[in-house]
Amino acid sequence: MAKAMTDDDTTPITRLQDARALKQLGLSLNTPVSDQQCSEAYSRHWLALMNAHMEFMKAVRECSDAEPDAVPPCLWQAGRRLEALEKAAGHCVDFVTELGGDVPAGAEPVFKSDQDATEYALLRWFVAERAIPFIDFWANAIITIAEGNGLTIRPEDVPPWTDED
Repeated sequence: MAKAMTDDDTTPITRLQDARALKQLGLSLNTPVSDQQCSEAYSRHWLALMNAHMEFMKAVRECSDAEPDAVPPCLWQAGRRLEALEKAAGHCVDFVTELGGDVPAGAEPVFKSDQDATEYALLRWFVAERAIPFIDFWANAIITIAEGNGLTIRPEDVPPWTDED
């Protein structure tokens, strides 16, 4: 999201796409919005996490479309993809720790730049609030099915990976 300015750069004007996002989040339309460039390292970790999620979801779709007798092989594939997603999330946690200065638990992070602080906050929030609950849900689901128990999963049961449009 970016904040557009008038010609004299004194009066901020919220762009329509920003206004929609702010409204969806229940925030005031005059909430400051800025454009940020992400570091190459942040982008690499973010893309690895998103790609691992995409590959896991492909495996889940294949399992949901499979015949009942084909579930064990596709369940094994989904489990492997989930492990890859968990590994990508772990790399993000390592990166967040690095961005925060690798300080002891409970200590305030020390950032080299404002960009590091922003990337730290964004990735830390996403992993804690989205990735971990999502991974835990699916790990439990795969274990339940692997143990031979039936399981019905409705879309509303799954912790969100992203916000709905």
